[in-house]
Amino acid sequence: MKTKTILFLIALSCSFIASAKDGDSEKTISESKYKTNPMHGNGLNYVSFGLEIGPILNRYNQTYTVHFGLPVKVYLGRQKKGRFLVRTGIHYFPSTKESMWVDVKRSYKTIIPLAIGYRKNIDSWYVEGSVGAALNMGTTVFKDSSIENWSVTYREINYGIEVGKQIGDFDIGLAVYNTGPIPYHILYAGIKGSYRIKW
Repeated sequence: MKTKTILFLIALSCSFIASAKDGDSEKTISESKYKTNPMHGNGLNYVSFGLEIGPILNRYNQTYTVHFGLPVKVYLGRQKKGRFLVRTGIHYFPSTKESMWVDVKRSYKTIIPLAIGYRKNIDSWYVEGSVGAALNMGTTVFKDSSIENWSVTYREINYGIEVGKQIGDFDIGLAVYNTGPIPYHILYAGIKGSYRIKW
């Protein structure tokens, strides 16, 4: 009887050891899957909302001297080293008074991009680039209310690069964008501050 009890206890302990090893191997396999999956890792996905202001860098600066932007970005990938991104928002270019005709009340350009890209983190610094398309809309409002506002819309290529520093949930950076085919493009830069919401 004692021999049967001892053999039973040995068999039971061996089964516990085997199951523990199986659990460790499953844990190792799952960890390796997470490491090879680029959409999983440390960090969190987030949405970024920003404010931007900057100059026009090419010939269009004779008509538009400055632009104001409200960039919106979605960062995906849950990786601390880098994330894929989707960029949109609105960029507003008011025309200078000197460039307006006598009968024009105001004139402005609006650019709404939709681009995809990648952000590379280097410690607390980052660099990111994106490429896509944009709606480029020009509007002129006349002083005479009987004259209908004039507007024109183009669908053009849009791309940009940004460098900056991450401070907690805030980003401070410098961005340069191009919209339209060269030499009929508009090249503009902006100093940007943004806040991110994790999800």
